[in-house]
Amino acid sequence: MVNIKKVDLNLLQALLILLEECNVSRSAARMNLTQPTVSNMLAKLRALLNDPLFTRTRHGLLPTRRALALEPELRQIFSSVDAILTPGTFDPQTCDQTVVLSSNDYMQYTLLAPALLEMRKKAPRMNFSVRHAEIADIVPVMDRGAIDIAVTIPEFSDNRLRSQLLYTERYVVAMRRQHPLSGKTLSMKAFLQMDHAIVSPTTGQFRGPTDDALKKLGLSRKVSLSVSSFFTLIELIASSDYIALIPERLSAKFLDRLCITEPPLQVAGFEAISVWNNATHLDPTRRWVRSELLRVASRKP
Repeated sequence: MVNIKKVDLNLLQALLILLEECNVSRSAARMNLTQPTVSNMLAKLRALLNDPLFTRTRHGLLPTRRALALEPELRQIFSSVDAILTPGTFDPQTCDQTVVLSSNDYMQYTLLAPALLEMRKKAPRMNFSVRHAEIADIVPVMDRGAIDIAVTIPEFSDNRLRSQLLYTERYVVAMRRQHPLSGKTLSMKAFLQMDHAIVSPTTGQFRGPTDDALKKLGLSRKVSLSVSSFFTLIELIASSDYIALIPERLSAKFLDRLCITEPPLQVAGFEAISVWNNATHLDPTRRWVRSELLRVASRKP
């Protein structure tokens, strides 16, 4: 067991910054240190954790699996340290600030709606504004204060922002309750013979994670409908013979209209995260909202 008294907290902070930047020079600049100093810190971290942590590539540092697994733990550690050292208190009963959040329709419905209702009871004078998800570069939007907290996926975030894992989601197959395949175990043959619908928020694409999984098996499906909203998708599949893969948390809200079954292949799910910038990181109000989102997200769907 490592003697905690011998662990330099600065080394762990350096590891978190290296994970965010994946570049020694940029990490050194953020810490106001020289590049050799950061390289030396990385060497100490490798010895301390008995793992290479990063491999060098043409595009920068590539984190190892162990390093990636440590990142959420490190974020939690330094969030707790910030909370201990930051002065000021927050009283939800008297707070009258406005907090601006953003997410797509699925996350608004499954996470933000219940969280906002509970926060409203605890903080009756607070105001909440919910914007549609920012798919493009979210950093300048947050820098100018237009959004305080975004609920999104890592692909739509930025390593210049802070983030916290809310939950891990998986996909299930949804179809109308009177569908010819309703209530049956879904075979690959039947799956590929059906017309599929998909959500593509901005580009109207006709492929997604399911198609990537099928391609690895040398297979393909027929996607003939692409929409920008999960609720439009649900309305369409509930009224037709289209089938679609949708997030499990969303499917649980429509069991009266949809039949839900397992896909006949392994399809990669995704992580839902909350994202914010350094300017609001220490703000007691925003910290409270982030903790409330995490609390609600941690519940079983």
